[in-house]
Formats: sequence, structure tokens, C-alpha cells
Amino acid sequence: MTLAASTSLPQSDAVTSSDVDNCLEDAARYVAKQPDPFALEDSRESWIEELKKRNPDIFGKGGKRICAPLLGKGQFLGMLIIGDRVNGIPFSVEDFELFKSLGSQAASGLLNLQLTRQLLQAREMEAFQTMSAFFVHDLKNTASTLSLMLRNLPTHFEDPAFREDALRAIGKSVERINDLIGRMTLLRQRLELQPIETDLNEVVTEALESLKGATGEGLVRSLAPLPKVLIDPAQIQKVVVNLLLNARDATGNAGEIRVETAHDDGWAALSVSDNGCGMSQEFVARSLFRPFQTTKKKGVGIGLFHSKMIVNAHRGRIEVKSEVGKGTTFRVLLPLKGDSK
Repeated sequence: MTLAASTSLPQSDAVTSSDVDNCLEDAARYVAKQPDPFALEDSRESWIEELKKRNPDIFGKGGKRICAPLLGKGQFLGMLIIGDRVNGIPFSVEDFELFKSLGSQAASGLLNLQLTRQLLQAREMEAFQTMSAFFVHDLKNTASTLSLMLRNLPTHFEDPAFREDALRAIGKSVERINDLIGRMTLLRQRLELQPIETDLNEVVTEALESLKGATGEGLVRSLAPLPKVLIDPAQIQKVVVNLLLNARDATGNAGEIRVETAHDDGWAALSVSDNGCGMSQEFVARSLFRPFQTTKKKGVGIGLFHSKMIVNAHRGRIEVKSEVGKGTTFRVLLPLKGDSK
């Protein structure tokens, strides 16, 4: 045993970790057989003798000391050492019952502290994993854009317009990665928006351009004139990119993806539809917008959860209709300035 802290005892001599481990193991084995409070001087166990030897000022004189083991769920957590009475009167059976109760209460307190610490560590790890998944998802989308560009590079390298677009895409990807790195310092903060009056159609167009044809040849766009909305363009663009990539994954290169915008009774509406594999009603109802739930083999299961967070932060809502084998439609509704019906 080694002294950790005391208001009255001097710090004991330094001991090696092996000494401490051996004492703890011996004490734990003894207490497992003798869980009730006992008089230390009545036992000749080696670990007790070692305890006395390392604390001569305490055990060098006086009467019997009582040891109350601290056991939490069968685990040996430590012990309470109780000195004899000043007047030397022996402890009664009732006193020993009191010591046992005190030991149980102290052990419960120590165990609760340990469990609280473990719970805090688990929650911190869960929060870290969740935020890490956000970053991984954004990086995955960026990697998809770069991967598509690299596949097309051998075919279109001689085209000056393609090279110009490729350089622009690389530049935007680097900016996006740097933005992710910068946001890593804000892990403990809530989602912060930087809203400005923006044309939603421009955000959709920029999202399509950033994908550089990743949605395939079956893309159909129908962007209706819209009044400007108060949004964070970078955050909403993430939502659009995520919906488009999800549609691409559902349809493959041969399917059709429709991107539409419209004015809908005080809302700016964005729809992304596909004729892909679709989703079951059970998955839509129970798992679709939950983190780490996905139907994709290589999916992270965070994209739609993140997208919903962004849309909700804009006081909007996101709706979905899907049928297995027929396709899916996601509809994002953003309030026009002064409206949030």
C-alpha cells in the first residue's frame, strides 16, 4: 500500500510499482475471504506487516486498529483504518456494524466516482466520434470529386477548358479541406451559421459544378426563379452535394437524377429526385436521419443527419418520399425572408 494523500501523515517512502501491486493483490485476496471489519493487530498477514513497517509513527504504539475494507460490486477499492478510542475502551459489536456501514458507503462513493469518470470519458469519445464522422463525411465527398476528375483526366487532358475546370476544382477542394481543419478547433461549439441574402439557384449551380459530372449523364435540372433567401451558402451547398451524391449512389451511372427549385407558399423549395433503388418505409421512419445508420456498403451514415442539422438551423425542414425499386425524392424547404410557416 502507498500513501496517496493525508491531512496528518507524512509522505511514505517511495515504493516500486511491483511492491504496490503485490500488496494490493495480497490485500484483495485476504479481503475476499474476510469482507467484514477486523483488527489489524490480530493478523500476521505479510501485507499487514508491510503496512505497519511503512507507517511506524502510526503503528508503533497504541491499541488495536480496525480495518474496514472498501468493496464495490465485489471489487477491492481500498480500506479505512480506524484508530482505537482515546480511553482504550474496546469497540462493541454495534461499532463494528457501524464501521461496516461506513465502509460500504465510502466504497459506493468511490465506485460512483469511477463510474462517473468512465461515463464522462465515454461521452467525450462519443462526441469525438460523432464530430469525426462529420469531417470524414465531408472529406469523402471532396475525395469523390477529385476521384472523378482524375478518372476523366487522361481522356480530356488536352482540352484547355477541362484543365481550367480541373484546376478550379482542385483549388475549391483545398479550400474545403482547409475549412475542415479550421473547424476542428470548434468541436465543442454548436453549429454556427453565417447567413447572407443568397440566390438558392446559385448555390445549387455551384454544387453541381463542384461535382464535375459526378451525378452522371442522366441529370435533369429545372431551376425556377426565386427571391433571395437568408442562408449560409457554404452550409446549404453541403446539403445539396450530399443529396446529389446519395442520388448518384442510388442510381449508378445509368439512372436519372432531377434537381428542381420552386417557390412554395413562403418557402424556397429544393427537390432532388432519383429513380434508383429506393428505401423501405421502415428504414425511412426509424433510421434515415439518425447518425451512423446507412444502407450503403461504404457509407458512414452521417450525411443526412448532418444535412438535417443544417436545414433545421436555418429554420427549415427536410422531407422524403421513397419506395423500394422506384426511387427517392428529398425536398428541402427554406423559409423566405420573414416567413417560417
